[in-house]
Amino acid sequence: MISGEKSSMPQLFCRWCQVEFTVPYEQSANFIVTGGSCTSCSNQFSMSNSTTTIRALVEAIDAPILVLQSDPRQVYTANQRACELFDKDISQIEGFRGGQVFNCIHSFTELGCGKDVNCEDCKIKGAIVDTFNTGNSFTNVKRTLDVKKAEKTAPYLLEISTEKIGNLALVRINKYQ
Repeated sequence: MISGEKSSMPQLFCRWCQVEFTVPYEQSANFIVTGGSCTSCSNQFSMSNSTTTIRALVEAIDAPILVLQSDPRQVYTANQRACELFDKDISQIEGFRGGQVFNCIHSFTELGCGKDVNCEDCKIKGAIVDTFNTGNSFTNVKRTLDVKKAEKTAPYLLEISTEKIGNLALVRINKYQ
């Protein structure tokens, strides 16, 4: 390799099993949330029908993580860091739409999260939908949400990053304040 030239096959270490693997350089840019996972672990993650298995895998990521399914676009599971961040039990997260987990006021309207007119231009929703549709990852997508907590509404800055693994999307919560 010529000095200063980018390698077309970067060496990565799997987030879960720590095995070294290579991927084409252009694919490595999609490992925004996990930092990379080998084919075997990615297959295990995406093929697992066990919430417990998937939760165990995302516990290895040192950040709040929501795992979303595409249809319906709801939280499949989350790691303990996400439960702590939102001050919710896992039963208050699994099966709910993202806005409901974030306590976005638009998720409580008649149409609900993602369907309310105020959701049409939401960058968070757009990044997640695009991740499902194209497989592209997004980093540091920001949106200020009106969040309802303890009967009070206040603006919260939400910043996320996304990554698709199999038919699921990982949503890393970078900021929620």
